[in-house]
Amino acid sequence: MSREILEKIFYKALKKVQADSIIKDNISLKGRSLKIVDKEIDLKKINSLYVFGVGKAAYAMAKECENILKNEIKGGVIVSTTTGELNYLKHFKSTHPEVTTKSLEAANLLFDEVAKMSENDYFIFLLSGGASAMIEKPIEDLSLEDFIKASSSLLTSGIDIKALNTIRKSISQIKGGKLANKIKAKGQVLVLSDVIGDDLNIIGSAPMNNGEFEHHLIGNNSIALNEAKSYCEQLVEKVEIVTTTLDSSSLEAAKFIAEIIKKYDKKYSSYALLFGGETTTTVKSKGGFGGRNQELALRLLLEGVLEKELSILCAGSDGIDGKSDATGAFIDFEIIKKIEEKKLDAKEFLEKSDSNTFFKSLGYDFVTGLTGTNVMDFVIVLKKGE
Repeated sequence: MSREILEKIFYKALKKVQADSIIKDNISLKGRSLKIVDKEIDLKKINSLYVFGVGKAAYAMAKECENILKNEIKGGVIVSTTTGELNYLKHFKSTHPEVTTKSLEAANLLFDEVAKMSENDYFIFLLSGGASAMIEKPIEDLSLEDFIKASSSLLTSGIDIKALNTIRKSISQIKGGKLANKIKAKGQVLVLSDVIGDDLNIIGSAPMNNGEFEHHLIGNNSIALNEAKSYCEQLVEKVEIVTTTLDSSSLEAAKFIAEIIKKYDKKYSSYALLFGGETTTTVKSKGGFGGRNQELALRLLLEGVLEKELSILCAGSDGIDGKSDATGAFIDFEIIKKIEEKKLDAKEFLEKSDSNTFFKSLGYDFVTGLTGTNVMDFVIVLKKGE
């Protein structure tokens, strides 16, 4: 089944950027010599080692850090949306994508904990997507209630993540390097990118990017899709990573992908096309369920790209797609018959921003649960041939 192959391709990409892989690839300990990316730190020459982290992948990344560093870790705090406890670190469960009082509590906790470090201490800071909502401290004279209203309006406005995070930084006391300003110790920041172009000023609204601490990009969409490409090369005649910077509305993205499919149909009997990035969508109805990936799949369906041997998966790497339990959706030639049997109107669901209800009723929603990582979204187009 093409759906099973699409899932395998998705999980190949995902595995490459999950916490156990990226942390093992970038942190190692031999005796009391700590290696972070390409830098060696002699733990005998520092006072205490701390680990901090914020984002969707922070808990899983911290868990792997604990496996490697164990009791060398003397303190620190991790903020994520995961439920669970850590052995050597405080773990605070915050919220995403909405900013809440939990976000404020998390920010205050981080400020308190980083302030405990002295000049002779050393830290590792783990930053991943979702941090923008999980930690927040509004500027003075702006109440949390007003900040939440502004954030909620921005989230459903359809603006891209760069514009969103720029506005967030301007009304925050923790974003844009302002957390880093409170730190006296030396340290490094390990970054899992969830933004187009991997801009360190944008990822997680850059709480640690004040110019003083080295940032290392250890995982992104490109790394994930290259792993998927290697796997696909044994399956089809032609494999192409079309882009890792898909950055447009779901409508424009669907038209772009449809045009690429037409071009490859003329040249190859079997192929895999890989797209990475993050589309935008404007929520037209608050009663609907779904997100940008399921909406993109719905728009591709309406573009009429499907033929007998073609199947597509649109999915988020974090396991979440808007207001739904799914991370994305499949489409293939057989879905057309099922739509007719159930007498569903795809355009009607699109207008209601209710793509999840549409795909769920057909059994075409893709549910993974939280993945513990976040490198934006994947679109996998597969034509297996006769």
